[in-house]
Amino acid sequence: MAYTGYLALEVGKKRERSFISSSFFDGVFKITRPTYLVEDLPLLTMIHVGGGYIDGDTYRTEITMKNRAKLALTTQASTKVYKSKEKGVSQENEFHLGEKCELYLKQDPLILYKNARFMQDTTVHLTASSVFYFTDIISPGWSPDGLPFQYERLQSKMKIYVNESLQIIDHLLLEPSKKIDGIMQLEGYSHIGSLIFIHEKIEEKMIQELYELLIRKKKIRVGISLLPIKGLTIRVLASNSYEIEGAFNEVESFIFQHLYDKEPIHWRKS
Repeated sequence: MAYTGYLALEVGKKRERSFISSSFFDGVFKITRPTYLVEDLPLLTMIHVGGGYIDGDTYRTEITMKNRAKLALTTQASTKVYKSKEKGVSQENEFHLGEKCELYLKQDPLILYKNARFMQDTTVHLTASSVFYFTDIISPGWSPDGLPFQYERLQSKMKIYVNESLQIIDHLLLEPSKKIDGIMQLEGYSHIGSLIFIHEKIEEKMIQELYELLIRKKKIRVGISLLPIKGLTIRVLASNSYEIEGAFNEVESFIFQHLYDKEPIHWRKS
């Protein structure tokens, strides 16, 4: 199948240093050269050179990490999804992490404009010792009439396997025509952020400390849960992307301080 954008990466480990052992990109996807702002953690930025997603676009990202390899991957800017009423836009992600691998993936907001339809399917294969950090933010785009929630449909599915056993299914479905601003949905907010972090040292005490940290923020609504495996998931509701990004930055700082005694990743966003 020919994709509008395709990216395949393989990350290895040699002499105590992670490196990109293989990379291939096609269509509108490009990547920067790796930057080592932290020892043994290459940072890559994914670039979309097409300006935005349009009806019928298809995208796929594949990452394979050999034992003990590390990678931080981010996007260059927000992803904009325009009118796509006929076929919609689809994004596939597939990640394979070996023993003691660490993958940190931080995405800029996904902005859905009027009549946009977007479907994302993410599959993650881990071992019990793998570390996986993933964030995304959903934002409604501006519309000429100024009305909120002009996009048609957002569907995002994630399946996480540990040692080839399915452990987690996360499914987010937003259809504004069905009144998503009510109770048990967005509850008056317009933006939603999701964070998943899997690490063998996650425990209940950390969940409580993170909740107490985030509950102080008065402009957001937060939910945090311990996963059935060693990990946590966080959902944040807000009225803008900035508040969600700020909350996630605090979570990241907390994680790196408590688990690694290090500063968080410098994503080069400013």
